[in-house]
Amino acid sequence: MKISMSLSKNIRHYRRCATITLRHYHSEGSNAVNSRKMQTRVMSLTQWKLLNQLKEYFYKFSQDKKFQNAVNKEIAQLLQKLQPSVYASEGVRFYDANANVRQSKSNDTSETKVEAQVENKVEHKEQSSGAYVFPNVLTGLKIKISPKEEEIKAVIPKWKNSTAVVSKSAILSRTSHVLSSMIAAESNESKLKRIEGLLEHIEQFPEVRSHVVKEGAIRLLLRVRQQTDDPDVHAVVNEAFAVLGYCNPLPGQGIRILSIDGGGIRGLLVIEMLRKLEELTNKKIHEMFDYVCGVSTGAIIACLIGVHQQDLDSIAQHYKEISTKVFNQSALWGTSSLVWSHSYYDTALWEKMLKEYLGEEVLIKTSRNPKCPKLAAISAIVNQSHVSAYVFRNYSLPWRVQSQYMGGHNHKVWEAVRASAAAPTYFEECKLGNLLHQDGGILVNNPTAVAIHEAKLLWPNYPIQCVVSFGTGRTVPSHLEMVNEQTSNSSSWKNKFLKILDSATDTEGVHTMLNDLLPGNVYFRFNPYLTEMLNMAEIDPKKLEQLQRDALMYLRRNEDKFQEAAKVLCQMKGPTQKALDWINLKRDVVGFTIK
Repeated sequence: MKISMSLSKNIRHYRRCATITLRHYHSEGSNAVNSRKMQTRVMSLTQWKLLNQLKEYFYKFSQDKKFQNAVNKEIAQLLQKLQPSVYASEGVRFYDANANVRQSKSNDTSETKVEAQVENKVEHKEQSSGAYVFPNVLTGLKIKISPKEEEIKAVIPKWKNSTAVVSKSAILSRTSHVLSSMIAAESNESKLKRIEGLLEHIEQFPEVRSHVVKEGAIRLLLRVRQQTDDPDVHAVVNEAFAVLGYCNPLPGQGIRILSIDGGGIRGLLVIEMLRKLEELTNKKIHEMFDYVCGVSTGAIIACLIGVHQQDLDSIAQHYKEISTKVFNQSALWGTSSLVWSHSYYDTALWEKMLKEYLGEEVLIKTSRNPKCPKLAAISAIVNQSHVSAYVFRNYSLPWRVQSQYMGGHNHKVWEAVRASAAAPTYFEECKLGNLLHQDGGILVNNPTAVAIHEAKLLWPNYPIQCVVSFGTGRTVPSHLEMVNEQTSNSSSWKNKFLKILDSATDTEGVHTMLNDLLPGNVYFRFNPYLTEMLNMAEIDPKKLEQLQRDALMYLRRNEDKFQEAAKVLCQMKGPTQKALDWINLKRDVVGFTIK
């Protein structure tokens, strides 16, 4: 017992000595490293011999394995707290491979420094002769290295093996240089190149967007647009405006918003109603609206009429082609696919069709087309603490404005539609980055409220001129269904799930709220009654023909309402408002201080 207490006391003493030695070793500068190593080695040799003698002495008095293991454990804990250079001896040879790797890179007036510290690598080698080596103690400390390996490899930690970290001052210096080069540009080619450089700089360092705005980038871009008639320069200027959150004056009296619900193949109803508006206004859909928002099938229509600006007949034909190819699935194959991949239909084919019809252009780059309205597609994020809406935008909000919804503009057009239309059990979830997207209809099947919120953030000084909301059909419960529901005492999990799903995808609740808040000559909701509610993947030609007949019947019954909506959409601004827009534009060109 006394021997054990004495051993513990000595070991605690050696721990304190080692700790003091290490602290002193690290506190010394690089100039005293070599001398400190020599002093440490002399001290370590003495301590090492003493530890060996103590161990052999205690082993003579006790053959108890528990006692020997306790001694080994105490010594091992001591050795783990020491640097290799402290306890190196003739019997144990270690290598210290600490090194610092520095790289410097100058870009204009900025300089980037990257420091990577190399981890320690220890080699433990036993010798047949020399000082006593106890491998049982050092088993957990050994790193086996090939005997033929003479060079020590520098191992860089994973957290150090990353992109170079640039200082804030260097980023701001680079930003000032980019803006100065825009001012100095004279030819159209030079202006185009400089603005492209600005966009690349903002994409690489998004945090400089506010600094770019405060430094007068919008004023410079407005001047560039006035000084040239080159369409390529105008296109890249439009993209820069979209990135910086600047919106041109609206052509109408206020904001004109189009919202399209989800519903799969029932999107053919929306195409028929849009065709009616084009007949009444003699304008294309992308010319009638300033902001277009859709979810699921509505996102497909929004991108086709906004980005590609296709005629409605072509869109209807594409709809039928896609539905015929994607939704033509055998029950056996679909059921097995549902079990293994949680998707009844071929998701790979679905993605291939979206790439073919929508293209792989990045959303923000669609703003280069001056006739392209502001677009949004909505999905649902399902891998966070709570399900939330995500807005795919082809614009950025002003730098001092924050939306209530997550969103991004660096996704491709087909990716936005793929995420917005990832209906559960129909297709697989869509993973973009760290987020997992599903059909936006499970959360926001009627995106009109989201569209109004986003549009008011873009044009806060404009009133809402017109909101047109298109549904994808509804049915009136029959008398027999109502009686069965009232008399049924069933409370199965299936019925509960279907009721919860119906309430989550309900579109009329949002309609009722907006109908109460917005004036009748501003808000127009069109949602036809159907003879039969078709599922999202219906491809029966007879049922699709019945769907079109229901749409035509609805158009005839609501002719007056469509004419009133067309009249409101065609209202242009008066002379007073044009004068105010001209004054505001001149003010932006001249420039003013942003506080």
